[in-house]
Amino acid sequence: MTIFEFVFGMISVITSLALTRLLSGCVGLYRHAAQIRFSWRHACWIAVALMVLIGNWASFWQRRDWQVWGPLDVLIPLVFIGVLYAFCDLVMPDEPKAGQVLDLRDYHAQQGRRYKAMHLVFATLALLVIARSSSDFEHWLDGAMFALVAAVSTAVALRARRVWLDTLAAIVLVMLAPLFMWASLQHLSG
Repeated sequence: MTIFEFVFGMISVITSLALTRLLSGCVGLYRHAAQIRFSWRHACWIAVALMVLIGNWASFWQRRDWQVWGPLDVLIPLVFIGVLYAFCDLVMPDEPKAGQVLDLRDYHAQQGRRYKAMHLVFATLALLVIARSSSDFEHWLDGAMFALVAAVSTAVALRARRVWLDTLAAIVLVMLAPLFMWASLQHLSG
């Protein structure tokens, strides 16, 4: 077993746990649909979590040809995916109890700062990880464009006091996420 296979295996396990949390959470919300008050903004954040999770997992495949792995090359991806797992877990509410109505607009208002902050930490870490492997500023900027837009959009969403600005940031992220996911999945075939 190579170091890449070992690290990719650990990344895949944590990714699978986060994916399970998102999927089972969505099924739970559907199961209790009569007790759910829907929120488009919150749905955007769940969609972002799902697509970024898949895209991040696929983007790690680019490291398969690395010959030399230092301790930080093993530790950083684990911290990185751990933060992404936390974002996925925080964005997904628990199922409502019997007779309880779960208002996802209220959930977003009360818990949104937590999952937005975790997403901002994730995007910032992505910028640093890309910088660590970049040879110059242009190479970094080319590789970091998704993470840079995500970090700025999330920072705006985190600081927004107006609903329209928070909504706009969520829309930007939900439009960006499929592009990131698709670009990352392209690496699996090559």
